[in-house]
Amino acid sequence: MPPRMIVIGAGPIGIAAALESIHRGYDVTVLEAGEAGDSLLQWGSTRFFSPFGMNVTRRMRDMLNGSNALDDALLTGREMVESVLRPIAQQEPMKSRLRTHHRVLAIGRRGLTREEYAGHPLRDERPFRLLVDTPEGEQTFESEIVLDATGGYRLPKPFGAGGLPARGESRLSHPVLRSLGELESRAPTLRGKRILLVGHGHSAANAIAVLAHLAEESPSTRITWAVRTANRRPCEEVANDPLPERRRVVVAANDLAQTPPPFLRMERRTMIEAVEERDGSIRVTLSGGRSAEVDAIAAFTGYRPDGQILSELAVELSPVTEGGARLQRALANVTDCLNVPAVNPRDLESGESNFYFIGSRAYGRARTFLLRTGLQQLETILEALPR
Repeated sequence: MPPRMIVIGAGPIGIAAALESIHRGYDVTVLEAGEAGDSLLQWGSTRFFSPFGMNVTRRMRDMLNGSNALDDALLTGREMVESVLRPIAQQEPMKSRLRTHHRVLAIGRRGLTREEYAGHPLRDERPFRLLVDTPEGEQTFESEIVLDATGGYRLPKPFGAGGLPARGESRLSHPVLRSLGELESRAPTLRGKRILLVGHGHSAANAIAVLAHLAEESPSTRITWAVRTANRRPCEEVANDPLPERRRVVVAANDLAQTPPPFLRMERRTMIEAVEERDGSIRVTLSGGRSAEVDAIAAFTGYRPDGQILSELAVELSPVTEGGARLQRALANVTDCLNVPAVNPRDLESGESNFYFIGSRAYGRARTFLLRTGLQQLETILEALPR
């Protein structure tokens, strides 16, 4: 009997992992909380920084009759889902292996808590047991191998100072905008409003472009952009950036910040201390005694993984990233996603035999994940697995 494998998540990495594992003879089941590729739909019209050719495996390309996009095409998240992931999910061998609307609630070893036989060969003899919420009710699944492709961007981080919630943040009745897809869909309701944008990473750089377009269409719209850095150009620019789309987005955002148009107010070296709803608007207290009155908040302060399902596994989580501890130590000095070195199989181990974090889940909060690198690391893991 071939070893049973469960892959959690049917995003790009999860689907790639399943296809490669099926090819190697594993008995694979993929558990997806929603539909294949759902997480990418939160991107809206945002494009991958890396081209199509870097984001698929040869096996994925073969299932698309070679390719349905040019290698240098920059797909949006939705295009990746609709033209790549879901067509693959609807074909064999994926079709019969994918269980959609199957949300994993907990993972353990059959009959063992996390402290029993941790690191001992006896623990490895027990299969993994997963409790799963399915359309037919809660069910259990078992396997010898589990690959966690749930992603590192599951829980939004608070927008207060130091990563803590701002005073009043948890009591806001106004929904805080957290994804680019949500920002785009809500854009018509933001015309003529006062909007606070928080953050200066790549998502914030994309967000300011959306908001600038909104302000051009509706000149009464006003935007306050709060960034922690004192730099005139707050978004990090990579010299001679080999990813043209990343360079375009970052440069456009920094140009707006450096020379703000009338609709844009920059607040640099700023953190959010408190928020309070007053008469339908939100009063925001900023560090340094500053304040702002806004109608909506768009917080792009990052995400963190959701490790709740792992409570009975003896895995090593990084105290820095909440991803894999060994991978974090191996990549601690890496600052850009294009400069990630090859790692050895031990760097990808979780501490729980035959349980692996793959893709962005392995990186957690770290910002150096690139899909191409995730696919390379996946290959390293599969070569190390028992046959």
